[in-house]
Amino acid sequence: MISRPKSIVDVVFDRSASDGLAYVFLADGTSESEVRWTFSDTANKARAFAAHLRDRGIGAGDRVVLAVNPSLDYIAALYGIMKLGAVPVPCFPPLRSKELDRFHAITVDCAPKAIVIDQMYREPIEALQVRLQSSNLEPAIVYAEQVPETADASESVSTALNEVALIQYTSGSTGAPKGVCLTHENLVSNCEALGRNMGDDPARVGFSWLPPYHDMGLMGTIFISMFQGVPLVLMSPMHFVQEPFRWLKAISDYRVSITVGPNFSLDMLSDALSDNAVEGIDLSTVERLYCGAEPISANTLERFLRAAEPLGFDPAALTPCYGMAEATLYVSGKQGGTSYRVGSSPEPSEAHRPIVSCGEVDSEHVVRIVDPTSLERLNDGHVGEIWVSGPSVAAGYHERPEQNRQVFTAKLADDEGAYLRTGDLGFLRAGELFVTGRIKDLVIVNGRNIYPQDVEGVVRAHPDLRLAVAFSVPNDSTEQLCVVAETGHREVSAQLHSTMSEAIRSSVISEFGIRPHVHIAPKRAIPTTTSGKVRRQETRRMFLANELPSVPAVQECTA
Repeated sequence: MISRPKSIVDVVFDRSASDGLAYVFLADGTSESEVRWTFSDTANKARAFAAHLRDRGIGAGDRVVLAVNPSLDYIAALYGIMKLGAVPVPCFPPLRSKELDRFHAITVDCAPKAIVIDQMYREPIEALQVRLQSSNLEPAIVYAEQVPETADASESVSTALNEVALIQYTSGSTGAPKGVCLTHENLVSNCEALGRNMGDDPARVGFSWLPPYHDMGLMGTIFISMFQGVPLVLMSPMHFVQEPFRWLKAISDYRVSITVGPNFSLDMLSDALSDNAVEGIDLSTVERLYCGAEPISANTLERFLRAAEPLGFDPAALTPCYGMAEATLYVSGKQGGTSYRVGSSPEPSEAHRPIVSCGEVDSEHVVRIVDPTSLERLNDGHVGEIWVSGPSVAAGYHERPEQNRQVFTAKLADDEGAYLRTGDLGFLRAGELFVTGRIKDLVIVNGRNIYPQDVEGVVRAHPDLRLAVAFSVPNDSTEQLCVVAETGHREVSAQLHSTMSEAIRSSVISEFGIRPHVHIAPKRAIPTTTSGKVRRQETRRMFLANELPSVPAVQECTA
């Protein structure tokens, strides 16, 4: 690429004459169902969506909720919206009632001119239209299946780098979802930042099963592959969750060199490798497996490597990284050709706590570690709030001026620049960023800082427990640690209930020296975000309001 593009959509149509492979979608999660699009196909399909949306009255600056199922049509609709100069608002489709509530909240917040979605959601969308009447909203409903093949031959609407290109709603793990306004400059600069970490490889093949509605799946796979002009193989998150082994099979089948997944997905891969026959699986082509989006566990990485190395996986390919929606996506990551580092927490109140390094901060961005109370910069080796500045930092939240002032324009006494307050805690050591947790989630008991993900990791080691959440609750004049653990059973015997509760208490006391209150909950009781993260603050609220269901302990009958 000779000159720096002004937008991602410029890249799409600059490549429109290429018959090179752009995207492969595995419709049922296997290579037998693959659908292939070249760069030319992608541009033509995007033109068709643009033409149809233009005929429905959509133009520059209009917001369009994009809720098409993961597919190549999703990608075409995304680029088609952007071609018109309109602003896509990616959103999970409303498959269940809780998702319809979130969908409604996002729609009210962004006031879209249209909603693009699959016909299978006609019933919930009709219910949504009734609810939207109270907000005086009547967006056009565009069903993806009804978009004709007729392409829009007009030129893309010219956009400025500082104009909003996309609104990315946060997954809401610590509160209601907020619309992060990303400019064209944000998208281009983050692709460049990712490129600096990845390096240049025209033979690269990417793979993603991630939801295309969030930063990691959208910026970190769909956009970056188009930006670099390399093919990307995709499957639906549903097909991965149903059978995690499909990820490994796709890596082997397509000789994938770069892929990405959060911490929990590596646990799922480790389980899959222990449960499946691995004959013929070759992971030696993987040069980068980015791991981010949630706290990274050293135990998870070690367990994954033990399972994957016999299949040719190179340990140096494992790339812990750090980023967030408010910074478009990428902030830091381990450099290629090196092993990831694990350090100890510098906090004096803690026992040895292994913390995975998220690597070096991108060269065009700056990270400061700041005392969240005094707002003073801290030296290396001290834990504080992570502040970020640079071209990938978003323009702000959609129509939230007070939060924008607090979050996106933070100032240091000795620095004139504006910083993004991430709400994450961490420290710098030897030029690398270590992330320790979220400020809002930090549990302080008896003067000790307890990170909930550490407690949750210990609890999940129990074979009968699938999910856990740790938080603090008021207890007289102090705080008490509370653990909610989710089991797959609808009910359990009184003996098993007691055994599970006591096992949790014993393991937490052994590891942290603190006796927790334990609540055993049934499957799907713990609220999660659309990207699979546990919602600790919502779980805490439900617990305190007595809204969190518990698994009944059934007394066994005796003759």
